[in-house]
Amino acid sequence: MRVSENQRYRQANDKIAKAKSDNAKALDAVSTMKNIHRISDDPTGLSRAIRYRDQIASLDQHVKNMELSKGFMETTEQALSGITDNIVRAKELAIGMANDTNNAASRDAASKEIRQIIDDVLLLGNSSYNSRFVFAGFRNETPPLTEDGNFTGDDGQIFVEVSPGTFKPINLMAKGLFVPSEADRLKGHENMISVLQNLYDGMAENDKSKIQDSMAKLDFHMDKVTSYQATIGGMWNSLNNAQTRVLRDSDAAKVTLSGIEDADAFKVTSEFKQAETTLQGTLLASNKVLQPSLLNFLQ
Repeated sequence: MRVSENQRYRQANDKIAKAKSDNAKALDAVSTMKNIHRISDDPTGLSRAIRYRDQIASLDQHVKNMELSKGFMETTEQALSGITDNIVRAKELAIGMANDTNNAASRDAASKEIRQIIDDVLLLGNSSYNSRFVFAGFRNETPPLTEDGNFTGDDGQIFVEVSPGTFKPINLMAKGLFVPSEADRLKGHENMISVLQNLYDGMAENDKSKIQDSMAKLDFHMDKVTSYQATIGGMWNSLNNAQTRVLRDSDAAKVTLSGIEDADAFKVTSEFKQAETTLQGTLLASNKVLQPSLLNFLQ
């Protein structure tokens, strides 16, 4: 009799404990909407989830790096566009002031705008992004252009990692933009600021020959700036395409991770309701079993 009653008590307690455990597990799933709460829930799934989380973190870091790099390249492109506009305006003034209909006073007035153009080109040539000068190569902590147009940077090429083991360039090797090569020097070309300075001198001194000489040299620099604009545009497109691919891979990894970790809302809600009902039923049934009647006690 006593052994039988102990067995009944143990069986009832075991059923209650299991019902409570199932109910608590279902409650966790409803409150977090996650399938995995501890390693015992799904060891294989947890291992896969950790790998996907690491992959997503790496991909997201690459996206951040590329976004910063695109800002660097956009600053470069804007600077080149500003330099182009200034050279075009300088050429327009040169053409106008080379005409015999203009006198010394007109040319002197135009020289003041050329001075502003020189200052603006120097400012654009020393453009920076995130405290780094975009045309300076590796020496990007100091301005690459001096007031007389000498280039103090280098042609170091900076790369950003767009995926594991894959790198893309983000800066121009800009020495050739501002300073002619030795071969071009032999053809009579000078650095960009020197050409603009000669144009300024020609207008301030009312020297038509200097103005005309500067016109051809401005064409040389215009062609170079246009070429560099095409280069940075191609680099930006390549980086943007790489970023699009990484974002797509990151989204796919997040979908897979969600499939491993996230619970189905309808399923977990139904399971919780079922576990709650089971617990209540178990408690009710156990309560009846564990209440001995007077008759059972007297037997």
